[in-house]
Amino acid sequence: MRLWIAEKPSVASDIVKALGGNFTRRDGYTESTTDIVSFCVGHILEMVPPEVINPAYATWSLDTLPLKLYPVQLQPKASVARQANVLIRLIQRPDINMVINCADADDEGQLLVDEVLEYAGNKAPVKRALINDNTAPAVKKAVTSLRDNNEFRGMYLKALARSVGDAIFGFSMSRCYSIKAREKGYTGLLSVGRVQTPVLGLIVRRWRENQSHASSFYYSITGNFINGTDVISARWQTSEQAPVDDKKRLNDKKWADELARRLDGKTASLLAASVATGKTTPAPLPFNLVRLQQYMNQKYKLTAQQTLDITQALREKHKAITYNRSDCSYLSDEQFSDAPKVVEALKSLVDFSTLDTNTCQKSKAFDDKKVSAHTAIIPTASVPDMSKLTTNEKAVYLAIARFYLAQFLSKKTYDEAIAEIKCGDESFKVLARKITSNGFTSLLGDDKDDDELDDNSGAFDLLSRLQMGESLTCRNIDVAEQKTKPQPLFTEATLLAALVRVADFVADPRIKQLLKEKDKDKKDEHGGIGTPATRAGIIETLKKRNYISVEKGKFVPTNAGIVLIDALPDSVTQPDLTAVWAEKQAALETGEMTIERFIEGLYAEITRLVDAADINISASENQTSKTDLYRLTVKCPSCDSELIMTAKACNCTGCKFKIWAEFRGKKLTNKQIETIISNGKSGEIKGFKSKKNDSTYSMFVTLANKETGELGFEYPPREEKKPSAKDMP
Repeated sequence: MRLWIAEKPSVASDIVKALGGNFTRRDGYTESTTDIVSFCVGHILEMVPPEVINPAYATWSLDTLPLKLYPVQLQPKASVARQANVLIRLIQRPDINMVINCADADDEGQLLVDEVLEYAGNKAPVKRALINDNTAPAVKKAVTSLRDNNEFRGMYLKALARSVGDAIFGFSMSRCYSIKAREKGYTGLLSVGRVQTPVLGLIVRRWRENQSHASSFYYSITGNFINGTDVISARWQTSEQAPVDDKKRLNDKKWADELARRLDGKTASLLAASVATGKTTPAPLPFNLVRLQQYMNQKYKLTAQQTLDITQALREKHKAITYNRSDCSYLSDEQFSDAPKVVEALKSLVDFSTLDTNTCQKSKAFDDKKVSAHTAIIPTASVPDMSKLTTNEKAVYLAIARFYLAQFLSKKTYDEAIAEIKCGDESFKVLARKITSNGFTSLLGDDKDDDELDDNSGAFDLLSRLQMGESLTCRNIDVAEQKTKPQPLFTEATLLAALVRVADFVADPRIKQLLKEKDKDKKDEHGGIGTPATRAGIIETLKKRNYISVEKGKFVPTNAGIVLIDALPDSVTQPDLTAVWAEKQAALETGEMTIERFIEGLYAEITRLVDAADINISASENQTSKTDLYRLTVKCPSCDSELIMTAKACNCTGCKFKIWAEFRGKKLTNKQIETIISNGKSGEIKGFKSKKNDSTYSMFVTLANKETGELGFEYPPREEKKPSAKDMP
C-alpha cells in the first residue's frame, strides 16, 4: 500500500484524480485497494514550549540564554491535531510499503512532510513527487515521475536550520531585551526576530530620513524651439560641467538663469530626428502574491494580510484560483493547453463577455523554465457565483482574472518619434508617442509611469515632420524651480516592494552580495527578506505589538519600535542574519556544513549579543503615546479595516465607525467591545448603576448600527418567581 502525503487537502484531491481508480473517502484521507492519499494542513507539528524542553526555561533569566532548543522537539498543533494524528496513524500502519512526499516543491514543503515522517517513526522507503502546477496533466505527470526522497535531504536540512534557528534566535533575543528593559522599569515584552526586526528597522530608518529631510531646490530646464510655425519643447540633457546634486539634478539657479539668457534667440540644429512605427508593449505578467498585494493596496487600500486572507478564501472555499502564496509570475505549458477552457469560463462573466481573446497566442508568461515551486496566481475554470462574493473578494478575483485574460489580448502598439537638438554647447531631447492600438490596456489601463508619453499625438505629429539637419531657433528657455521632497514613508505596497529587494537598502557590500546571491535563481525576488507567504504576517505582527502604526495609509514607528531599534546592534536591525544564514544554508544543502555546526555557531553569536546587550528605556515608555494604540483582534464590520482602541473610543482606521468606551455610565473593556463587534451582542454585563438609587443591574450591549458603531441594549429575561410553600395548595 502506497501512502501519498500532500501539503494541503486541495492537492490531495488532485492526486486522487490523477491516480484514478475507486477511492473511498475516510476521515482525513481517501483509500483504494493500492493507495492512500492524505494531507497536511500546512505545518501540522510545532516546537514544544521551551519550558517543556528544560524546566529552567520557565523563568526568564539571562543565565539561561541562549535557549538550547536543538535537537528540535515537536508536537501536533492544537488547531490541526486531529489531522496530525490521522496522518501519524497512517504512517505507522504495517501495510504501508512506500510513502510519497507530495508537498510543495521547495525547501519549506520538504520540511513540512519530512518532519512528520520522522516524528511518526516512518520505516517505509520514501519517494518524492514534484507538483508545481495543479492542472490535471501536470499532476498526472508528477505522480508518474517519482524520485528518491533522499535526493532532497539537503533541502530538508536547509529549512530545518532556518526553522529551529529562527526559534532559538527569536526566543533568546526577545527574552534578553525584555529582561534588560524590565531592569529599567519597562513592563512590556520586546519582541526580536530575524526577519521581523530588520523590517521594523527599515521602517524606522525611512521615518527618520523623512523627518530629518532638509529641503533644497533643483531646476528643470525646457527649451522651446521654433520650426516655421511649429514650437517644439525639449528637455535639457544634463551636461558634464553643470552643477548637480547626487541625483544628477541641476541645483544652481544662477547657472540655470545664465544658460537661459545665453541660449535665448540662438540658432539650434537638429542632430537627430527619427520615427519608429509598429512598436509594441506586451501585457504584464500574471500576479504573484506580492505583486497582487501591492496592486490591491494601491487600488483598493487592502492590507497585505487582507489580500492574503481573501485569496485563501477564493482558493479553498470557492475553488476559483490556483495556489495563492506563490512567488512566481510565470505559467506552465500545461496551463497554456488549459487556457481555452479557462478563458471561455471567464467570458461567462459580464465584465469579460465582449473581450476579443486569442487563446492560440502564447505570451511570455507561459515558460516552463521560469516556473518555480509554484506558478503565477490565475483563475481556474470554476468561476464563482459573483453574488456570493464579498465586495473585496470580488475586487481581488476580478484583478487576478484581468491580468490572466490580458495574456490573450493583443499587444499595445504605438509609433514613436524622437528628436535631439543642439543649441550652443547644450543638448535637448524630446520623445513622443502615438497610440495605434490600445490592445490589452483597454482591459488593464495604462501603466501610470508611461502617462506622459501616451496619447501625445500632437507632439508626435510635430516631431514626425522634422528632418535631420534642419535649423531651428530657440524662442526661449523655461527654468522651473522645484523643491526636493523627503523619502516618502512606507505604505503597505511600497514596503512589500522594498522587502523583495531589501539588498538595495544595505550598505555593506558583502551582505548585499550574499542577499543577491541567495535569490540568483528566482525571477521575482532580488535580494529579499521574508517570503511571499510570511511578509503579510510580519507586517501584522509589527502592528499588533505596537511597534508601528498606520497614519493615513503610511507606516509610522511607535516610541517602543524606535527604542527597540536604537537598542539593537546593526547586525540585528539590518538583514545581515538572513544573508549570512543563506550562505550557511547553501552549505547545508550541499553537505559542506552540518546542522550541528550551524546551531553551535548560532549559540556563540547569541552569547556575544547577550553579553553586549543594553537598552535605553524607562518606565515612562509604559504610558500609551499617541501612536502606541491597542489594536483590536477583530476588523471593522462596515469596511473590514483595522480597529484601534484609544482611552475614550474604539475607532476604525478606514471609515466613520466608532464605539465609545463608556456606555450608559460604565466603561466597556476591550474584550467586551471585541465580542460586541464579532457577535453583534455582548455577554451579560453586570454593574450598571441605576440613576434612581445606588442599586446595580445587568444587561446585554448590542451593536445597533454596523456602519456608525451606535450601541443598543437588551435586558436579560426576568426569572420567574418560584412559588413558596405557603402558595402551594
